[in-house]
Amino acid sequence: MAGDWREEAQALRDRANRQKASESKVRLLEEAVRMADAHGDVDLGYELRDDLIDAATFGGYPDKALVAFAWCRGQQKKDPERFDPEGLLWKQKWVVGRIKEFPHISRKQIADALEDIEQCFSRVNAGKRSALKLRYQAARDMGDSPEEVNRLWEAWLAAPRDHLTDCRACELDDELDHHVEKAEWELALRKAKPIVEGRVKCAEIPHLTLGTMLYPLFKLGDYEQAAELHRRGYPMVSKNRDFLATVGDHIEFLTLTGNLARGLSLVEKHLEWTLDHGSFNDRFLFLVASTFLLEQVKMEGDRDVVSLRLTKAFPEHREDGGYEVAALHAWMLKQAKDIATRFDTRNGTDRYARKLARLQRLSEEVRDFPLD
Repeated sequence: MAGDWREEAQALRDRANRQKASESKVRLLEEAVRMADAHGDVDLGYELRDDLIDAATFGGYPDKALVAFAWCRGQQKKDPERFDPEGLLWKQKWVVGRIKEFPHISRKQIADALEDIEQCFSRVNAGKRSALKLRYQAARDMGDSPEEVNRLWEAWLAAPRDHLTDCRACELDDELDHHVEKAEWELALRKAKPIVEGRVKCAEIPHLTLGTMLYPLFKLGDYEQAAELHRRGYPMVSKNRDFLATVGDHIEFLTLTGNLARGLSLVEKHLEWTLDHGSFNDRFLFLVASTFLLEQVKMEGDRDVVSLRLTKAFPEHREDGGYEVAALHAWMLKQAKDIATRFDTRNGTDRYARKLARLQRLSEEVRDFPLD
């Protein structure tokens, strides 16, 4: 009988490995993990969780990746000779880079995770640049002082590359976030050129970059190129919930250019992802973009009700598909405000409140540029 469950677990693993990043792949590996745990097979449980971290990270389940990694890290600490920490150093970067996106994880826990990864990297005499980037991103995204953020930014870029450094495409995309944050539109566009032109890429680039560059191009008045990046970029992210925040970038662009019907179609298609997405940060960014869209629909004033086919899991679901714009807007805004409060309380800053306040400025920037 022991052989039967092992064969079944391996069959689940094989099925998962034949799939692209998706909910199905994550669930197959989770079932295999449950079988290994039920039979007390720690070694197989570790191997399967190694696969699960990868699938969950790129399939839009960062919370599941965190849980799987925490279990593996616990095994490493108990028996480092049996479970070599070096084998998961690369995936440790993925997990530690996203823990700040969960408001229930405290600042101390985040600091401890950053300290732990630095210690793990130091044992193999590598990873200094990656650790500095993680510290820079944590400081920036939690709203720490500009002086501290800039200090870490400069330290990251000055550190030497090694085998634990992210690929050039990922690092370049991360640099763009910094320039967009500082409203350095021309510099961001110049740096993004190798990615936009397809000369630098990886698994998630240019997917992320094409969304990131929509607002800078809009601010520069280059609506034609922004529209091109939207047409190229949205299909790349439309089927993977890992790109929920990037879908929000596309909704924002459609709203800024007055393409409200197109924006509503994206809300209709992707709202379900926000209902249980592990990253509260990504939920927030999508909800803010959707709030902006519905605000513009309200201001347009030619319809009080919109027809949307929303999932039954949506708390305000209506069988007839008719949603009052004001009510839907109020729901979106409340969800966004609640998340912002949780983050700002954890962080001890007003970063997320300021992101919400940006909505007023966006409303003043709208310029019609029909895509049809």
